[in-house]
Amino acid sequence: MLIRRLHFKATVLLSILAVIVLLLLINLGQWQVRRAEQKQALLDMQFARADLPATSVQALDFKENNLRYLPVSLQGEADSEHQILLDNQVRQGRVGYFVLTPVKLSNNTAILLNRGWVALGADRSTLPKVQLDTSVLTALGRLDHFPTVGIVLKGGDQLSSGWPSVTQIINLDHVAVRLGYKVLPYQVLMNDKQEHGYERQWLMMKMGPEKHYGYAFQWFSLAVAWVIIYFVVSIKLGVNRNEYSNKEPN
Repeated sequence: MLIRRLHFKATVLLSILAVIVLLLLINLGQWQVRRAEQKQALLDMQFARADLPATSVQALDFKENNLRYLPVSLQGEADSEHQILLDNQVRQGRVGYFVLTPVKLSNNTAILLNRGWVALGADRSTLPKVQLDTSVLTALGRLDHFPTVGIVLKGGDQLSSGWPSVTQIINLDHVAVRLGYKVLPYQVLMNDKQEHGYERQWLMMKMGPEKHYGYAFQWFSLAVAWVIIYFVVSIKLGVNRNEYSNKEPN
C-alpha cells in the first residue's frame, strides 16, 4: 500500500498575504454584524415608541440625541410660500419628491413637516403644485432624521432658486439661511390620516437587520474558504517541491 505524505510549504509572503486577506474578510463580517445590531436597535425603538402619546414639539429639548421616532404634535404657521422639494425619492419605481413645509412655532423656530411624496412631472422644469389652503397648520406625526445618501455630490445640498426650492440633501445651515429663521434638526413625518398631505407610506428602513446578517454570513464564509484555499495551495506547493527534490538526476 502506497502512503503519500503531505508536505506543508508556504512562503513568508504568501502567509502574510493570507493573514491580511483573512483579517479583512473577518472585519467585514463583523462590521455587517454591528450594522445588523444597530438596525435591530432602531427597529426596537420604533416599535417601543409607536403607541406613545404625542408630545408637543415645543415641549421637547432638541439638544437631546434620542428623539427619533417619537410621536409629536405641532401647531404653527405654515410657510407655504417657501417650501422645499427633496429630490430623487423613489416610490414603486417612480421618481418624485418629498414635500417639506416649514411650520413656524411660537418660540421663534420652525420645523420641517414632511407632507409626503409627490411624483415627478413630465420634466424637471415643471414642479408640482404644493400650495396649502391654510395658514395655520395642526398636525400629528413622528420625528425622524432627514434622508441621506452614501456619496454627496458637490452642490447636492444647495437649494435651487425660486420656490418651491429643490435640493437633493437637507443641509439645515443652508435651509436656515435661505428661509431667514432657525430650523430644528428633525423632520416630522406627517401621519397618513392627516389632511393636507400627499402619499405617505413611511418606511423607517430600506434594509432590515436580516440582510446585514446575510452579508455577514457571506463574508465569514469567504474567510473560511480563504483559509481552505491557503492550506490547499500550501500543501500542493510542498508536495511539488518534495517530489522535485527527490528526483534522481539523469
